[in-house]
Amino acid sequence: MATTAQQPGLSYKDIADAIISFLEISLHTILYLRSVYPATTFSRRRAHGVPIYQSRHPQVRAYITTVITALAPEIHNGKLRRMTVVIKGVEDGLPRERMIFDMGYLAELEKLREGRGTEVGLIGAPNADELGLMLRGFLIKLNALEGQLLDNKGETTFAVVIETNDSLEPSTNINEDGSVPPWIPALAADTLRPPASQDLEGCTEKHEPLLNVKAVETGVIDIRLMVQECVAKTGVDRLDP
Repeated sequence: MATTAQQPGLSYKDIADAIISFLEISLHTILYLRSVYPATTFSRRRAHGVPIYQSRHPQVRAYITTVITALAPEIHNGKLRRMTVVIKGVEDGLPRERMIFDMGYLAELEKLREGRGTEVGLIGAPNADELGLMLRGFLIKLNALEGQLLDNKGETTFAVVIETNDSLEPSTNINEDGSVPPWIPALAADTLRPPASQDLEGCTEKHEPLLNVKAVETGVIDIRLMVQECVAKTGVDRLDP
């Protein structure tokens, strides 16, 4: 009996580009959902069949574009371990909550890169429709967060913190032309406790509780969203192991 050969799915580059675009969509939407800026400064859009929001403020848009452009090479190179959106109070600078995007990569990525195979369709990888459905489910969960989290009191702002797998500076900070690098060391209050070098769930140190929101496992690039509500917002000085 003849068997049908399995068709290759998307390439590593295709999936990386989709994840990069997804992170940009998520960042805009988080700023809307968590009321970092007034709702009137956002336009409603749709992505993967789900309502999303996009800031209309030129400076906010430019900043987000700069962040995504700077982290894109880290994803293409399989170096981005974690992107954290820290929402914090304007008056005291203390974090109210952290939106934590954890990343995982295909084990054979280095071999693909050495053989310049990142643009070749991969057996077992999702196709465009399958990936779209995965990201749709993620966005639905993201939109539902508004009803699960306590409101942030007072005026808030945000910062984006990235952490790499090799604990080195992001490659986009190495500028031979002498231009100002896009990344600076994160404030200690903005970083996670425990540090990213440890598995948050398996770590024996204590940390503020984590809410697992959604995971997308493509087998090529995996992404998981967790939310950490901080003591400065909850007022509950309780740290779980």
